[in-house]
Amino acid sequence: MIATIVNAQITLGSGTTTGAYPIASNWGYNYTQQIISKTSINAAATGNITGLKFYLPAAAVLDKSNQWEVFVGHTTLTAFAGTTAASWIATSAMTQVFTGTITNNAGVVEVTFTTPFAYNNTDNLVIAVHENKPDFNSTSDYFYASASGTTNSSMYYRNDTTDFNPAVPIAAGGRAATLSNVTLLGLMPASAPVCPVVSAPVAAATGVSVLPTITWAASPSASSYKISIGTTPGGTNVMNMTDVGNVTTYTLTTALSFSTQYYYTVYATNAAGSSTGCTERSFTTASLSCPTVSSPTAAQTGLSVKPTFTWSTIAGASGYRLSIGTSAGASDILNSFDLGNVLTYTLTTAQQLTPNTQYYYTITAYSGATVSTGCTERNFKTTTAAIPANDECANAVALTVNPDLACGATTAGNTLGATTSLAAGPCSGNPDDDVWFKFVATGSAHVVALSSVVSTGTTTASDMYFQVLSGTCGSQTSLLCSDPNTGTVSGLIVGQTYYVRVYTFAGAGYNASFNICIGTPPPPPANDECVNAVSLTVNPDLACAATTAGTTLSATNSNVAVATCTGTADDDVWYSFIANSTAHTITLSNVVSTGSSSSTSLYTQVFSGTCGTLASVACGTTNLTTVGGLTPGQKYYVRAYNSNGSGYSNSFNICIGTPPPPPANDTCSGAVALTVGNNFAASPLTTSNAGATTDGTTSCQTSRGDNVWFSVVVPASGSITVETKGVTGSGLLDTVLSAHSGTCGSLTSIACNDDNSAGVYSTVALTGQTPGATLYFSVWRYTGTAGGTSTNGQFQISAYDASVLATSEVSGAKNNIKAYPNPFTDDLTISDISKVKSVLVTDISGRLVKTISNPTSTLHLGELKSGMYLVTLEMKDGTKQTIKTIKK
Repeated sequence: MIATIVNAQITLGSGTTTGAYPIASNWGYNYTQQIISKTSINAAATGNITGLKFYLPAAAVLDKSNQWEVFVGHTTLTAFAGTTAASWIATSAMTQVFTGTITNNAGVVEVTFTTPFAYNNTDNLVIAVHENKPDFNSTSDYFYASASGTTNSSMYYRNDTTDFNPAVPIAAGGRAATLSNVTLLGLMPASAPVCPVVSAPVAAATGVSVLPTITWAASPSASSYKISIGTTPGGTNVMNMTDVGNVTTYTLTTALSFSTQYYYTVYATNAAGSSTGCTERSFTTASLSCPTVSSPTAAQTGLSVKPTFTWSTIAGASGYRLSIGTSAGASDILNSFDLGNVLTYTLTTAQQLTPNTQYYYTITAYSGATVSTGCTERNFKTTTAAIPANDECANAVALTVNPDLACGATTAGNTLGATTSLAAGPCSGNPDDDVWFKFVATGSAHVVALSSVVSTGTTTASDMYFQVLSGTCGSQTSLLCSDPNTGTVSGLIVGQTYYVRVYTFAGAGYNASFNICIGTPPPPPANDECVNAVSLTVNPDLACAATTAGTTLSATNSNVAVATCTGTADDDVWYSFIANSTAHTITLSNVVSTGSSSSTSLYTQVFSGTCGTLASVACGTTNLTTVGGLTPGQKYYVRAYNSNGSGYSNSFNICIGTPPPPPANDTCSGAVALTVGNNFAASPLTTSNAGATTDGTTSCQTSRGDNVWFSVVVPASGSITVETKGVTGSGLLDTVLSAHSGTCGSLTSIACNDDNSAGVYSTVALTGQTPGATLYFSVWRYTGTAGGTSTNGQFQISAYDASVLATSEVSGAKNNIKAYPNPFTDDLTISDISKVKSVLVTDISGRLVKTISNPTSTLHLGELKSGMYLVTLEMKDGTKQTIKTIKK
């Protein structure tokens, strides 16, 4: 924008391009806001704006667009962020400086402020114009405007029928990078800025980069900077007052000449003009450096006769040259051979060297006529081996295709003396020293295998790679890359020729001999697809007497989603079975790998539904996989797949087994009642948790599951001990025992034991319990691996209390008074009833079931249920005697 001074005024914009600011006269109503930057105003100091002048054609008619309200304000905004009602600058943040009728006076509309606006010369300025007279004039009556250089620096509303209320704004119609050609009356423009202080390059600097960075300090009131550079004092033949923007550093993008003196000047500029009298400086650019060579290394031996040269880039260099000779300083092989602007070069077949020969070489850089000098000469010695005949694709050796995978016919190969003829592309490793083979496909897939790798230098089998390509030499597509040993290439066309490139990755001079074989995989198995799934026999138990042999060799991937499975599916085969239970097991056994597969890379997945619309039910490894939630009578599909990648497969046996039903006491509601004895041996129960599921919880061991339940009635003493022991031959080797009070479905854990003092089986001893109350005990299998793996099986459990007398103790007790017969049927006889005052009969739970006052010697107890009772004789002398009896 151009600022001019006429009696303290600043004019912004010029020309006769029309626009929609401050109003668009061919609309009924207008409201606009324009943001003018402080830099554009470029005022000399703070001051009062006394009015505005807008410009338009001298003949423009504004009789229907002449009622204006004008607002002016400060703002930190540089542009309008959007067009919503909230995007306008509020009238409360501005000052209304004019309201009334405007007039076109020979192409100028002057708005004189009722009160001057004090501009702070710090912020940007916003000017808002509201035109609110109904109806409109012609488009030929538009005002003049110019591009602002700032996106969205202005915003407008216009409508033929609806006026705009600036105090209550609504959404705008749009934004623009346009401002009015306007004069700010009352402000004095600033003068041109002073010259910036330049810091780099320093005066008369030498060795400066050909892409130098020029740096200076900011100049007050500058809006941008300009640079001139020439090859003579005052010259501008390189840069002529080039505006580099409002920055304080600038790096040339086009290289200067090497070893050349340049003269340069930096100017500051603003709307008032550019600084004058600025000091010119000079600098001399550096000479053209020698490239740093990385290969061949100094005095390297065993190089190919077509070696590869590699070096670093030199800033400003337009190319590089290579000289090679058979003696120091000589160039009898290549004399300043132009390599072009590259950083690596491999000698061609026409340039190949002689084996077992010492060579000297130098790489230089050039830029135009300037050439780097004094560059270091290096030497290397070529390998003693000649280049193999199949060093190039065009001389690829034909391979015999074997009809199977036995590889009866192999071909010997060697990378010794070979050169690199092709980049790796998508292959592994960084290729070095490659040789070529070819074969004619006899099937849609073939296996390529390297064997008998013998190294030269430090090459190992893991440093050998091969690549299979289609097409013709010089125009090929990579089909397979393998590291190392073997790989299967698929999708081949019978009768078409394919190429195999074998290369090393150990570094220059490291090579190997090898045998290469092309094998033919067998056809895919019959059950390669879901629709041909093999039907499996469902075993009635887990013994898996009926198994089915299978293999993934030559199988293809049927692309079924494996979102919930382990591994990435590759080479899958299919089976099906009819469920006869809600749960079955899938077992893979006798897994034998092909390639580098292992049994842990073979997986199974179970599906419901039909082929093409399958839903995954469960996934597992080669070990036992239990699938629950099945519907008896429904068909399910099993996919066995390998996850090691193409070419890796397994043979195996697959079995469908049926787990046993859960025991009756698998849940609390089916708890088995234990008889309380006076020690473990009194009434042990041999039982099993086979088929049990995990039900409930306990606190003393987190590694537990497959629990079964028992109940015990607390004896009269309030004490009870429950203990587990092992059964010879059982797989259940370690138990966890928990005790609970309450009722099934609302139990409270009151005790827990993992390992008792005798070993890995469990014991819980309780005291202070309520006689007659029922407690629940759960026996869990320890599922961790500490001490060995435990499986479900038989165990012993017993409940006892030392205060409870055994039957043998009753019959053998030496009491003064005896009860007989014991056990009894209906009547119990007391040997000396004369000393007895009363008789109390309680059951084993401690509940009083009968009281006999003034008893006779025969106690009639026929109404009692069969079981154990305690008969307490209350003696006339105040003592008591308790006899344990059993009613048949």
